[in-house]
Amino acid sequence: MKRSFRYNTTAVAIAIGLIAISTAVLSYFSYVQWGVGKENLVDTNLVQSNMRLASQCVDRIEQKIIENDGILSELIDIDAPSTWKSTAANIESGDFNVDHVFIFRLENDTPVYPPYSPEIKNSWGAVRTSFNELNLNPNRLVINQTNHLHKERPDNYFFASYVLKENFRGEQYLVFFQMNIEKTLALVDKYVRDMQAVFYVSIVDFDNNGVYSQPIPRSKYFFETRFPTTLYKWLLQVVPRNYTEMERTAANQRRANLFLIILSMTMIFCSLAIIYVAGRKERQLTQLKEDFISNVSHELKTPLSLIRMFSEILVTNRVKSDAVRQEYYSIIHNESDRMGRLIANLLDFARLEREGHSLNFEKTNITQLITKELEAYRHQMQKDGFELITHVDSNIPDTTADPNAISMAFFNLLDNAVKYSGEHKQVTVSLGQRNGTIDLAVRDEGLGIPATERQKIFEKFFRGSSASVKKIRGSGIGLSITKKVAEMHDGEIIVESEVGHGSTFTLRIPIREEQEPSSKLKTLNTEPRMNADAGR
Repeated sequence: MKRSFRYNTTAVAIAIGLIAISTAVLSYFSYVQWGVGKENLVDTNLVQSNMRLASQCVDRIEQKIIENDGILSELIDIDAPSTWKSTAANIESGDFNVDHVFIFRLENDTPVYPPYSPEIKNSWGAVRTSFNELNLNPNRLVINQTNHLHKERPDNYFFASYVLKENFRGEQYLVFFQMNIEKTLALVDKYVRDMQAVFYVSIVDFDNNGVYSQPIPRSKYFFETRFPTTLYKWLLQVVPRNYTEMERTAANQRRANLFLIILSMTMIFCSLAIIYVAGRKERQLTQLKEDFISNVSHELKTPLSLIRMFSEILVTNRVKSDAVRQEYYSIIHNESDRMGRLIANLLDFARLEREGHSLNFEKTNITQLITKELEAYRHQMQKDGFELITHVDSNIPDTTADPNAISMAFFNLLDNAVKYSGEHKQVTVSLGQRNGTIDLAVRDEGLGIPATERQKIFEKFFRGSSASVKKIRGSGIGLSITKKVAEMHDGEIIVESEVGHGSTFTLRIPIREEQEPSSKLKTLNTEPRMNADAGR
């Protein structure tokens, strides 16, 4: 046996919550792993590329300096002191970036070459002071291996290369080449010039003072490396020339990814909300339909039971009095008429819900129509103890409308007024015109409608929630039909109500002089009726 599906609100809420949490977690990890992670991977690769280029540049500069040192070391023959002067002069005047050449022994305070004199006092003093600060241990120096001395001085930077040499007698000498800083920077410029087309390049000291160009602002694409053995007091800094654009592009991409993720999450959450609301609406509609079927079944069952009971009494000839027999005939007639009205209302509702259905418009005198219908209904109302008050404007011009639809809507309103009047059995019908429209108003002095339900009462199958309303029989489609009729006349239905002080329903339609093109289509119902089971 097939089991019917039951809409479990708690289960649906939990499922939607789990989907929302899963979506949020997935979005977060997608943003971190795919968005930020991918961006970090690109940044890492770019920084590593910058590192390789900068390191290669530093290596080439160092290699050039070391090669130059090797040539200088080979030029000095430590076993031929007579050649030192001419060789030193050639080195200082040649393209070796050398300002001064000194040859000395560490244990002496004066150089062996050039002989000490007042002319070399300052330059020799700087050299000797620098070596004294180094506290060089001759035993740690390797013969014929070039070393470098790089210092920061108050007035200028100091750079030199030196090599320990030993003559044939076993005497050790230090050969010292004091380099020209400007020429050294010119050498550096030859190697960094190729990078400057793509990178900002700078050389700074440890205090970030610019030596070659100005210091570069730090960013995530910034990289710096020091010279390992030669210009070891300096740092080479590089950053891509378009680093600001790269950072802006990365930020824009990050924002775009975040926006797309938020948009996707929003769409998912909206979809979940729509699914939840639609499911809830469907559940409510299903419940309304079930209530409608129950109400209609009850409405049909009651008159059928009465008809069956009284007809059975009459058929078996158990009634001897003509007056009682006539009363039973009247009950059967009234109940069958009530059933007919309910069935007609259901057919009207079905016709209105049918797609593509329209009304049969014709020239209609609303005043005559309503007056005629009131006369037909007045007797029944008075019989039920109601006072019917009418205010009808006889000067209302003819308009294009469907008279049967207007009658049906009017009787729905009138029947509602009677059913929900309670103990205040007074109904007022007003018909007038204003600003090019016809206003047909029906007022009762009965139960009234809560503010929260004044728009819901026009929904199909909806009935009031109060206990007093639930006691009154109805199908819940009458006002839905009335609203549909108003809309198909390009009009509206207006409700004014106060709980405990009655309600006023106004059917407002525009006055039209010409017939609508839809007049060739079928009408809602071509059979007149005395009443309609509206239901509120």
